[in-house]
Amino acid sequence: MKTFVAAQSACLFAVAAVLSLGIASPSSAQMKEGTYSGTYSGFGTVKATPVGKDRLLVAVDETGFTLTNGFVDHMTWHCWGTQDYTNGMGQIQGGYCVGTDQAGDQLALTLSDEKHAPDQKSWNGSVTLTNGTGKYTGISGTGTYVVHGNEFRPPSQGVIVDYSTIQGNYKIP
Repeated sequence: MKTFVAAQSACLFAVAAVLSLGIASPSSAQMKEGTYSGTYSGFGTVKATPVGKDRLLVAVDETGFTLTNGFVDHMTWHCWGTQDYTNGMGQIQGGYCVGTDQAGDQLALTLSDEKHAPDQKSWNGSVTLTNGTGKYTGISGTGTYVVHGNEFRPPSQGVIVDYSTIQGNYKIP
């Protein structure tokens, strides 16, 4: 059970990352810089591999969407990455998300989060907007999120469900 909880916790990092970006609506896509806030919701799969009694390695693959006050509103996301827990504490070792808006333009970001226990109810993290296509070409920005990852009972073993509150800023040249 603890391995499953850790896996669910790992999946949450992906959701949090997605949430911090949001989706762009036509009016917000025309803005060259600004701030955003909203939520990300997602679900996915996790694979947890214990290595002895003190280490847990986790791989996560998640799909979700954002609802925000403009930028990244109604965007869909694919997130993936790994987490490494040692002696009951861990964090993302490599986390990535690619968001796609309704016009098909894409936005990429990287994730990082604070160390937390695998069964912790929520934790904080940050994102960096790294690049994009179409209207997001040349984008830069940062964001923060609070992942709520262990607040839902997963529908089956190896599945995660989570949501995050997100906020941040962006600039498009």
